[in-house]
Parts: sequence; C-alpha cells; structure tokens
Amino acid sequence: MARYTTVTAKEPLLLFSYLKHKNIASIVALAAAFVGLNWTPAYASDEGAMVHVRSFDDIAKANEGHRAAGSAGYDASAEYVARTLQAAGYEVRMEEFSFPFFEERSPPTLSLVAPNNGPSIALGDIQTLRRSGTGQVVGGLSPVDLDLNEGTTPTASTSGCEPEDFRGFGAGRVALLRRGTCTFQVKVDNAVAAGAAAVVVMNEGTPGRLDRFSGVLPTAAAIPVVAISFEQGRALASRTGAQVSVKVDAAVGTRTTRNVLADTRIGHPDEVVVVGAHLDSVREGPGMNDNASGSAAVLQAAVRLARSNVSVRHHVRFAFWSAEELGLLGSKHHVAQLSDVEREAMRLYINLDMVGSRNFGRFIYSSPQSSQGLYPVALAALREHFRQRDLPFEERMVGGRQRTASDDASFAARGIPTLGLYTGAGERKNDAQGALFGGAVGQPFDACYHQACDTTDNVEGTVLNDMSEALFAALIASAAPDMGAKQPNVP
Repeated sequence: MARYTTVTAKEPLLLFSYLKHKNIASIVALAAAFVGLNWTPAYASDEGAMVHVRSFDDIAKANEGHRAAGSAGYDASAEYVARTLQAAGYEVRMEEFSFPFFEERSPPTLSLVAPNNGPSIALGDIQTLRRSGTGQVVGGLSPVDLDLNEGTTPTASTSGCEPEDFRGFGAGRVALLRRGTCTFQVKVDNAVAAGAAAVVVMNEGTPGRLDRFSGVLPTAAAIPVVAISFEQGRALASRTGAQVSVKVDAAVGTRTTRNVLADTRIGHPDEVVVVGAHLDSVREGPGMNDNASGSAAVLQAAVRLARSNVSVRHHVRFAFWSAEELGLLGSKHHVAQLSDVEREAMRLYINLDMVGSRNFGRFIYSSPQSSQGLYPVALAALREHFRQRDLPFEERMVGGRQRTASDDASFAARGIPTLGLYTGAGERKNDAQGALFGGAVGQPFDACYHQACDTTDNVEGTVLNDMSEALFAALIASAAPDMGAKQPNVP
C-alpha cells in the first residue's frame, strides 16, 4: 500500500516532513541544497521551462553533481517541484516507496591476466550494470553464441537468451555475451545457471548500439556484470580461453524515495488525464536533458494550466517519478498500488522524457491501444501543433512487445492509452532524420546521454520550448475539450 504525505499551505518546508526518515548527514546535505536558491515561483519568468532546468542544475551542483533516486539531490528536486506546484494552487502529495539501492565505491575493472600476448585491447572504458554482484573474479573467457562473422554487418543478437546457448560452458568461467533481443536479466540468469563466475556484455553492433552502455538488472545478480562497447567485445572475443579479471566494488541495500503527485481540484474524478516525467538522474551526471527537461516541461504545463482561464472537464494529475533510471520503479509502484476503479479512471497518460536534445529530432510515441476517448484527441492536437508551426516530427508506434524504455511503459502494461514526447538519446541520427530535422547525421541526438556533461549547456532551449508548447496543446485538448479551437488565456 502506498504511503502518502500531503503537502499543505501550513507546511512552509517539506524538508521537515521527512526528518524522521533521514539521518543527520542526509538532513544536512538536503538542507544545503536550498542555500542560495531563488524560491520565487518560476512562472514569474518569461523563460518558460528552461528556468526550471536551471534550478535543477543548481540543485545538482549543490549535491555531488547528480539527482539520483535516494540522494539529497533527488530529495531537493522533489522539494522544488512540490513547492512550485503548491504555490500554483495544486493539491500536492508525496508517494513514498522503497527500492533496492546500488552505489559503486570505485570504478569497475576488466583486464586480461594471461596469456596477455597479441595486440593490446583497451578495456578501461567499461560500465557496471546496476544491481550487479560485487567482488573480483578471475576466470577463463568463454564467448557465448556471439555470431560475429568477419566482414558481415552485425544483426540482432540472441546471445545468452536461451539456456542451450551455454551448452558445454565450464563452471567458473567468465561469459562474454552480446546485447540483443532479450533482457539483460535473462542473459545473466542463464549465465548464472550455467555456472558463470562473471558476465561481460558487449554492445550489439547494430545502429545505435555501438558504444559502451548502461543498464539495470531488475533482480540483483550474485556475480559481477559489466558492459563494454561492440569493438571492445569483438577484440576480446579473439582471446577466447584467456584468463580475465572482472572487478565490481559496490554498496548495496534499500532506500526510500518518493514520487511527487499534484492533482487539479476540479475535473471529473472518473476521467483522469495523467501527465508525467521522471525526476531522477543517473549518478554519472546532473541529468539536465535526461530528464530535467521533461520534468521542467511538465512542471511549466502545470503552472500554465493553473494560471489560465481553462476549466478542466477531466481531472488532471501531474506526476514526477523517482527511480526511473533504476527500472521505471516509481511509475510501476504508482500503477501497481491503484485500485481497479482508480486504474480504470485513467483515460490517458502523456510522458515526457528527454525533450531538449542538442542534435534533436521531434518524436511522438503513440500506441494502438485506443481509437476512442481522449487518446486520439490528444494525438491529433500534437500533430496539429507541429504542423501549424511547420515543425517536422516523426511518429513512432509502440505496442505489443515493443515498449519504450520510459515510464509510459508502466501505464501501457496496464492497458492505459499512452502518448510520449522525445527528442533523442544516445542513438545516432540517420540520413532520413538528418534530412527531416537537420543537425549532425551519424552523431548521437544527445552526445552527453548519462554522462557528467549533461548540464544546462546540453539542453537546446528552442526544442524544449517546442515540446513544452506541444504538451500544453495536447493537455488542453484532452482535459478541457470545451475549449475547442479557442486559445486559453495565460497571463
């Protein structure tokens, strides 16, 4: 059952509502986040969503450079959102939940031990999959169904997806797997069952899957699990049988975090529109594009709605999710604890994740779940908003087994119609997208994805404004259909 803390006008600071949950060090760190911050309501500025992005950046700078779930930086971000929504007149509550905590104490290592002959292999740039096991392992390298043929273009990989892939695998060895069509969890579970002492996952080698990558295991592994680039994996595969050392040094445990929820005080409670974005960052950086941009756009839409002349017919909930970067945990928790009646009342979920990419595209994620109700209304509003302004966009249909990697997947899994706005992450812009959107073909939409350089300099304010305005158009069309073609009055 969810734990809620309701924020009222009598509470000048949410910070003190959580003293009973924090140790002294955490309280001091959280309080420090507010020193020097300007708490004037952000809607007083003409900068739109970008002013919120800058506030989130200030919070990250005051808190070890990140806003990851369970950290003081995240708590301060939640405080900022709650205060802004409360000042706008919303009923705000914090939805608490616990999550498995994983924090590396030192960088992971992967090295050849013996025989170490032949061309050198650069193995320094590796990534630990979150919820990996900890410790150091030395074992013989065993590639598993990599399907790497010299001179051919890599295709989708099923490496490690079936127990049969590990036939003849020797216990105590280090499995080299290739990213592909099944989840990391399936690969690791199969490797553990075969007796692997550690797992190294190379990237797939298909477009957008070349570089080192990050990932999360929903269930904690008992052995070290690290990720490397496709080229590193190809080079390592040539040393089959060599002794390799894999080391992961991490602290594990359980922490408490919270989603921030704000509801309109009017609107039919049996017809709910939910607009959401994840508020947490990865620990590697402040997360300004991923996803202060989406949080800022949703927050600005909420403030604009409160200040407009719009009388919503449908109840609107603005949601800011925690622990998305750990596997959509906040949104999954929210939909799981809803009653059947509450879930059936949700007519539409709109998600914003990474909507300020520098080398941007404009993407609408749509789903085939509903051709009636609020979904087609909101989708038509998004399309029309971009077309009227001659802003090119690409529509991506998701559904069935194909899911996005963001919080809309939590709602779609429960049969709730979803839409999403997105401007690109670490995947590279292809020729067709370059012709449509401009920008650098062959380069990532966001070159700082999940890195320390994901600062305010990594956010393109113009496209952030485009997506923020599109969200507001869809929100008005779906939550206040009586507005029709009229423009809301927003002072």
